[in-house]
Order: sequence, then C-alpha cells, then structure tokens
Amino acid sequence: MKKFTKYIAVFILPIMLLAVLFEVLIRRIPNDYGYKKSYLDHHAKEVNILFLGSSHVYYGINPKYIKSSFNASYISQSFDYDLEILKKYSNQWTHLKYIVIPVDYFSFYGRLENSPEAWRAKNYRIYYDINTDHKIFNNTEMLSNKLDINLSRLYNHYLKGENDISCSNLGWGSSYKAINHKDLVKSGATAAARHTAKDNLQYPTNVHLLDEIIAFAEHKNIKVVLFTSPAYRSYVSHLSKKQLNTTLSTIKKLNTSHTTIKYFNLLQDSSFHAQDFYDADHLNEIGAKKLSLKMNVLLAKI
Repeated sequence: MKKFTKYIAVFILPIMLLAVLFEVLIRRIPNDYGYKKSYLDHHAKEVNILFLGSSHVYYGINPKYIKSSFNASYISQSFDYDLEILKKYSNQWTHLKYIVIPVDYFSFYGRLENSPEAWRAKNYRIYYDINTDHKIFNNTEMLSNKLDINLSRLYNHYLKGENDISCSNLGWGSSYKAINHKDLVKSGATAAARHTAKDNLQYPTNVHLLDEIIAFAEHKNIKVVLFTSPAYRSYVSHLSKKQLNTTLSTIKKLNTSHTTIKYFNLLQDSSFHAQDFYDADHLNEIGAKKLSLKMNVLLAKI
C-alpha cells in the first residue's frame, strides 16, 4: 500500500507542479480586465464620465471623443458587476459627474453567471478582485478553461509575443472593424433570439440592482444617464414586443421615482445606418465614433 501511495505521489506531484506553473504564467498575460483595474486604480479620481455595461458600450463608446471619460464596460457585463465596480472605487470617484449605463432589450432578463459567457466571471475574481459568485472553479484559470485554450494562450504570449488586451487605452473595444462586418440580416435574427428571455426570473433582481446603482450615484451627487443602444432594423424587427415594452416601461418607472436620471432611447435612431454596424446589435469603429460624439452632445445638454 505504501509503495502504491508513493507511486501515485510521484505520478501526481509533477502534474500538480506543472498546473501551478501554468496558472502563474497565464495570470501574467496582460488582459482587458487587469488593464481596466490598473487604469482605475491609478486614474479613478480623474474620471468625470464613467461608462459601464455590456458589449454594446464596450464596442460602441470610444472615450477618445469624450473628455475625461473611461469605458469600464465589458462583454456580457451585467448590472451586478457594474455596481461592484462602482463600489470598489467608491472613495476615489472624487471628480465623477456622470455614470452612463445601457438599458437594452436583454438588460433586465439575464446576468453574467446565468449566460453562456459565465466563464468570464473568473476574470473579475482573478484580475479585478471582484467576487459576486461562489463557484470554486472561478478561482483559477486552469480549472475554468479548457486545456487547449490555456495552452494556446501560453503559446501566443510567450512564443509569439501576443497578449489578451483588445481594448484601447481608455477601455474601448476596438476589434469590431467595419471591414470584418457580419451579415446584418442573419445576425439580427440570431441575436434577437439569443436575447429574448425564456422567463422573468432575473427581472426583479436586475431592477433592484439598477435601483442600487442609481441610489449609489444619488448619495454621491453623481448624475445617472441611461440609454438604449442603437441597433440595426433586422435586430429590432425580431424583438419580442412584450419584453421590449416591459423594459421601456420599467425605465419610465425608474425615471419617475428618480428624477435625477436621464434616459435616451437610441434603439431606432435614424442617424445610424448599415455601414455603422459590425453586426446587427453592435457598432463598428465608424458607428462607435458616431455614438460617442452623439453621447458627448447629449451629456453637454444635461
């Protein structure tokens, strides 16, 4: 029995050491989450306008066109993570005047941990020091990703010199290029189906979370600007009228109970055309410039 135990230990120990080495090496690869945390660690006190939310803002708002702003949104980032980012730097928002958050068709009906992008939750825990879930696998890169993905990341960084940062120095996701655009008709139907909720289970929690964000801002005399992101007509035409109307009526109720917030519905804004979209619900760099300049004008009017 002792020989067997010794044999197992000799066999397992190198694998465990290799896994630890891989974990350390992967965590050293620069990525968007670590970059945004580092930026806010050093510059949160300088930010006047903070953009939060999901990929619609990540790819749609370029702070280059909006003075003293930063884009802290990310792919599938839900209200709970928006709130945690605000709370994390609570004492450092000394110059923050506006918090801008998208309230889109899907915003009240899902959260990161209940989505196909749930694997991203580990990035907030590992690189942002934000933990809103209790899944043990989210403590490590090696347990939360497939081995081939991790090996590919190691190869790309340490042998090819690449990293996982895809945002600009002010947090804008710059990879959705017009030249690589998707089929707007097909992507519209697909995205609308993906964003249409099967139930309302997440709705009360998300309304409460947005209410908490607004209360946080009011306590600090920060204005909250809500907006519904522009989308191509192939996406809009496939939306559930019930879900969309509920979303819009909920925003109206919030606007009534919190007179300090402003809301802009840009879903079918006529100034956005086919050439502005990467796919039916995300803007490319052309559309992002247009939306950013429009947002700059809207904020100036408040």
